[in-house]
Amino acid sequence: MILDKIANKKVATVLQTANLQDAAKVMRDQHVGSVVVVKKEGIRELPVGIITDRDIVVSTSAFGIPPDSVLVRDVMSASFVCAKISDGFYRVLNLMKEHGIKRVPLVDSEGVLAGMVSTHELIAVLSDELNTVVKVTDRQHEVEGERRPRLI
Repeated sequence: MILDKIANKKVATVLQTANLQDAAKVMRDQHVGSVVVVKKEGIRELPVGIITDRDIVVSTSAFGIPPDSVLVRDVMSASFVCAKISDGFYRVLNLMKEHGIKRVPLVDSEGVLAGMVSTHELIAVLSDELNTVVKVTDRQHEVEGERRPRLI
């Protein structure tokens, strides 16, 4: 399955030059726990990192540092992982496992942000697939009953 079919295309973003208070406002307004950090090249948004609500708390609040005095680029995850929108389901699942992450930003062929996939979407796909397996088993029982009706 290609990620393009399951990706969330509306991704919360923040510029790398924004401060942490601005990032927190984006998270609050869009009801998300992370935002993709981008740099602008004309009208294109190129992902350069990701920042979570936890990153903000442990880098500022834990030390009494005002979040408006720290830039996003100084706190964003240094080990940024993304996948291509054309990648397959198991590729992104393996990236998540390998890097211990729950969200993977997706880029198009030119490196422009094109979506986001999280464990939520992957679980939904797997749940649908398991439901299909159950239906196969149920149907197999029906077919068996049609072929070999009970003798009473």
